[in-house]
Amino acid sequence: MKIKYLINPFERIAGWQALVIGVIIIALTALFGSMNSIFFTGTMQVGPIKHNFVQAIVSQTLNWFIPFLILWLAGVCFSKTKIRVIDVAGTTSLACAPLLLMVIIYFLPIAPASLYDIPRVIIMTLIYIPTAIWVIALMYNAFSVSCHMKGSRGIITFIGAFIIAEVLLLIIYYFLMSYLFFNSPVSNNTPEINMNESAVIVTDSLTIRKKTEKVIHAFERGDFDAITVYFDATMKKGLPASGLKMVWLQLTMVFGAFQKADFNNIKEFPHKDNMTVVIVPLSFEKEALNLQITFNKDGTIAGLYIKPAK
Repeated sequence: MKIKYLINPFERIAGWQALVIGVIIIALTALFGSMNSIFFTGTMQVGPIKHNFVQAIVSQTLNWFIPFLILWLAGVCFSKTKIRVIDVAGTTSLACAPLLLMVIIYFLPIAPASLYDIPRVIIMTLIYIPTAIWVIALMYNAFSVSCHMKGSRGIITFIGAFIIAEVLLLIIYYFLMSYLFFNSPVSNNTPEINMNESAVIVTDSLTIRKKTEKVIHAFERGDFDAITVYFDATMKKGLPASGLKMVWLQLTMVFGAFQKADFNNIKEFPHKDNMTVVIVPLSFEKEALNLQITFNKDGTIAGLYIKPAK
């Protein structure tokens, strides 16, 4: 195979043929990614997150469909010739092929166990950067061939469309991942707390406050097993340590690195059945969030709710 076909196979493979191959590649990428916990949130972001095949196929479909849609619209608006939707769909799906190679590579023991596994994070980065460049090169050639746009006009149009697609993917993942509500049936009745209500009570309940602080520090260390110690039976079954790890990694991927928790402004709310709701302000690099923890009357945790700060 000539080297040029690694970055531009689209003059030979396009249309329905490319789409069928691309869909198979997307499905295999989702399958292998769910098996080795490699999760993609857009072309430019990847992380070691435990997830199932359904979550993986939704993610991989979004990662193909949004760029395809934006690039097709860009072609419709700026191309001087008639273009076929199937050509853009097929070539952009085939452009996702390097991601399949990446998830296969990560069956080797090189994926970081956490964000604090620095050597493996570096290895993962060194693998991902050239893979991302490869995908972008394929995407450009897919756009150039299927929309008949070359030269500076094609490059500028592609760059603008690709950036729009990536930003749109970030927004989509923001709404998919920022409202994370993991709870037991008891906390389904936990109310949405208004931080401005006059009923807000700030207490020195050392038992609950101490547990809350321990939960935050455990998140900082990446010690998710230490957090599940405080869960009630339903929470332990529904949200194991691996699930907490996935939540935390998703948050840091979307909102940037965790910076600090504001322990001076922890709010505590009494609730029915002797339950207690605690809200802790969290600062991430890109966003301020609130961690809402629901405690049972025996001091075990019945629910976690992470949402943007108001």
